[in-house]
Amino acid sequence: MSENIKICFIADKHNLFDDRIYWKMAVPLSRLGYDIHYLLIGNKDERGETNEGVKFQMFKVKTFSKNRYLNFLLKRLSPNNNYKKIFEKAKSIEADVYHFHDLWINRIGGKLKALKHKPVVFYDAREPYAEDYVSYVKAWPGFKFLISVFAFYIDYWEKNKSRNYDLVIANEETVQRKFADKLGKHKTAVLYNYSDLGNAFKGNNYKEKKYDLIYCGAITELRGAHIILRALLKAKLEIPDIQLAFLGTYYPKSLQKELESFIVNNGLEQNAHLLDAVPYKKVADFYNISRVGLVLLQRVKTFEISMPIKIFEYMSFGLPIIASNFGHMKNYINNDSCGTLVDPKDVAEVANAMIELLSNRDLYQKYSENGRKSAIEKYNWDFEFEKLIGFYKKALNGR
Repeated sequence: MSENIKICFIADKHNLFDDRIYWKMAVPLSRLGYDIHYLLIGNKDERGETNEGVKFQMFKVKTFSKNRYLNFLLKRLSPNNNYKKIFEKAKSIEADVYHFHDLWINRIGGKLKALKHKPVVFYDAREPYAEDYVSYVKAWPGFKFLISVFAFYIDYWEKNKSRNYDLVIANEETVQRKFADKLGKHKTAVLYNYSDLGNAFKGNNYKEKKYDLIYCGAITELRGAHIILRALLKAKLEIPDIQLAFLGTYYPKSLQKELESFIVNNGLEQNAHLLDAVPYKKVADFYNISRVGLVLLQRVKTFEISMPIKIFEYMSFGLPIIASNFGHMKNYINNDSCGTLVDPKDVAEVANAMIELLSNRDLYQKYSENGRKSAIEKYNWDFEFEKLIGFYKKALNGR
């Protein structure tokens, strides 16, 4: 089935070595003999073939204005944008399957489906995008109303565009159900973003760990950055040499300076470590030397829906989890008994959870073993990858 089949991935918000697109989909498909292409928008114009055999072309992101909102508008109105270039390149590839990620690629999704060679088109709806706008955009009260109206329009526009495609893939059930209500269940599916890093697990020798606590991913205020440091300060009263690692990219960039100032002003220089993001496959090295994983997302609409991949990564490495007490996080922690739930705004509660997990070795071991067992038996990307291949085969046979 894989012989001579071309699959073209397209994205505008994810990088070349994105975990889901590149490492979990493109690379294993390439190893199976599929001809894999990846078109994306990035920080420079570049084309080539990766060591793993994925052909790629990156189009440099265009900036039309220094004003964030004006740039957003002009980028979508201008005929001289990257979406036109991506479409022309995608058309020239003549792929059997176009599998695109990110909201705004929907601008060309219908055109891809209408190509003369009748390709299969999949849309990977990875975020609850309408809720993202409401949750993330900070604005004065009058402007918030406009954001809500815009989010409502985006939701309508996204669902309407998706009627053209062969399949819409979500990574959790809430987004999938919203598409199914509009398109029918047969045109939607869930492909959970489980971890594929578990085979890099080196054992759970508690004494060999370097960091007591780790947070890995995008580092923002809404993802609990300030709360984590304030809780660490309290926990230090009970565990003076407690060690915390932030590993990821800081948004906005000024946040890193804010966190550094808090660390210095509160004497946490020997306890808190602000590490930069590392390549995806290097993340395992840090999980192997950490004891407890943190997922302290603040309660906003988008986080009530979205599925944090970090939960599955922490479980794969036997890291007990301290997580926010709502959404999918709550369900997984309760169902698999692999961590502690807290109010993500309650600094004292977060600190107490840190202290308890690091002091109660029996509880720690129970959560660690439960998480690791569930990751192997249930939350394994290999299972999802087989489903993905099944989706491709079914759509191609239907074509």
